Amino acid sequence: MLAPKAQSPMQFEEFADCQKWWTKRKENERAWKVPVQKILDNNFNLDIKNPSAKDDFEHLPPEQLADDILQKELRIAEIMQEIKVLLGREP
Repeated sequence: MLAPKAQSPMQFEEFADCQKWWTKRKENERAWKVPVQKILDNNFNLDIKNPSAKDDFEHLPPEQLADDILQKELRIAEIMQEIKVLLGREP
């Protein structure tokens, strides 16, 4: 297992785009307004989904995910066997 990669602190230069935007703030795909009432209703939790974000993946039931993973693993094993045969290393 690989060790987690060390994270370096953010550098001041990484905020350049944000600083340019800040003086003339307008909504865009990464910045949006949230009504105060929504923040109050959310118990002041600011972890609010970006309304412009697209869903990255579909949530599937765990059983279906397990079956899908197993099918892919079996296919990988078949391909590895084919590669061994092609290399002349039949099992």
